[in-house]
Amino acid sequence: MKRLLSAAIAALALAGCESTPSTEVGVRTSLVGVFEKRGVQQVYAPGGVYLVVPVLNAWNTLSIAQQNLLMNASPSDGDRPLPDDISFKTKDGNNVYIDVNVMWRVDPKMVGSVVANVGKSVEQIKERLVRPYSRSVIRDVFNEISSEEYYQVAIKNKMAARAKEQLAAELSPYGIAVDMLQVHQHRFDREYQNAINAQKQAEADVQTLMEQQKSMEEAKRSELQGKRAGWNKLMEDALGEAGRVRNEADGYAQTQVNLAKATLARARAESAATVKEAEALSKMGGEAFVKMEVSKQFAKKKILLVPAANVTTMNVNKLVEAMAAEVFGGSAKEPEPASAPSEP
Repeated sequence: MKRLLSAAIAALALAGCESTPSTEVGVRTSLVGVFEKRGVQQVYAPGGVYLVVPVLNAWNTLSIAQQNLLMNASPSDGDRPLPDDISFKTKDGNNVYIDVNVMWRVDPKMVGSVVANVGKSVEQIKERLVRPYSRSVIRDVFNEISSEEYYQVAIKNKMAARAKEQLAAELSPYGIAVDMLQVHQHRFDREYQNAINAQKQAEADVQTLMEQQKSMEEAKRSELQGKRAGWNKLMEDALGEAGRVRNEADGYAQTQVNLAKATLARARAESAATVKEAEALSKMGGEAFVKMEVSKQFAKKKILLVPAANVTTMNVNKLVEAMAAEVFGGSAKEPEPASAPSEP
């Protein structure tokens, strides 16, 4: 009998050995209330082996690792085999569809409450609590912005952070911690999306035209600079040539001025000499001096007088010399008759 009892106890002990992986905790719940009250729970740390009487207790293990709730339009990327993205309506009445990932985990300090009140597995907790709360909170938060504001990254990130904080506050009493909320791809209704695409294309075209205009302006500016450089060169050349001509003209003018001054000085000197000579001639002996000078001038000339009725010529020069000798007291020779011209 004792052997049977020992064997039964050993078999019961072997049947009651439970273990916990490194990322899971164990939860023992009293079912009968023989040694403790019914419903009393005890949490066992990860990575251990524990003795749990199977008939008197219920045993559950629950992961405390981080979990992902993927709600995507693509069935291959989400948790469900059908489109599961979240839709919300903006303030201006447009429908927006977004792909969201909520990163959550079970609080190790509240595992017993989670098992008792929410679910005994990660899948149950996700479907019963995390999914419905996440979709509701995200819709409520993102409904407050407009379609244009959603395109502003700063505003979208701000709303995502706000949704994460609100979701964490609502799930915390249930023993669920929210670490991150990520908003990925977004989509609008087809008609609105087409309008957005057309607007983006128009903006791209405008930007392209602006870039082309800017390039043309740069090219024209460069061309203008080149022409200005050419004009400046021509102007410098013209100024240089003008300076050269001006210098030559100034030199020529100065030379002529100097010549004019010299001529004027010479004329003044000759005038002064003439005045002096006139003054000398106006004095006594001046008339005789004039006559003498006139005689000297005539003496240098050979003058022939030809009478109209007589072909005989007279040497006037000798006659003048004779007259001068008589006037001034010199001896004079008799004028010789000119020889008759030979017959032709």
